[in-house]
Amino acid sequence: MTNEFDKIPIKHLVSKRDIGIDAFELENGNLMLEATLLDPYHLIRLNIHIEPQTKTIVYAKSEFANHPHKDCPIVSVKASLLIGLKVERGIVKKISQLIGGSEGCVHLRELATETINFAATTLIGYDEGFGLMSRSFNILEEKERIEISKDLLKNTCYIYRENQ
Repeated sequence: MTNEFDKIPIKHLVSKRDIGIDAFELENGNLMLEATLLDPYHLIRLNIHIEPQTKTIVYAKSEFANHPHKDCPIVSVKASLLIGLKVERGIVKKISQLIGGSEGCVHLRELATETINFAATTLIGYDEGFGLMSRSFNILEEKERIEISKDLLKNTCYIYRENQ
């Protein structure tokens, strides 16, 4: 039996936005994230380096390679305000305050937020000696992975809800 939700409507693609993030371990041990936001009007690049032992952003730079307004690149310097932030609870709010709003850029804020969320994922297990985005951590039994990451991920999703 089919219903109206099984029917695929005729659609016409009108636009697309892609956010891509690559994570690298630098020879000094730092985590480097190269991120891009690409849509018909924007090509924004963001490069962030994080010192994994302290989870502190030690370098941040953005570039507006394509933008809809001549003054958009003015806010690219806002990325440097991320330097010194720690990847921990509350960082997304800090990012929004520093590079969003009327003095910033909603697209740079979006890209930075996604990049930091990915950085947090990459750093899970680091303090327990697993390294960056460790295969050794990822092949642990689910219960072990949850136990290791529960404090960091508390209330971020259904699996890590506090009152289970």
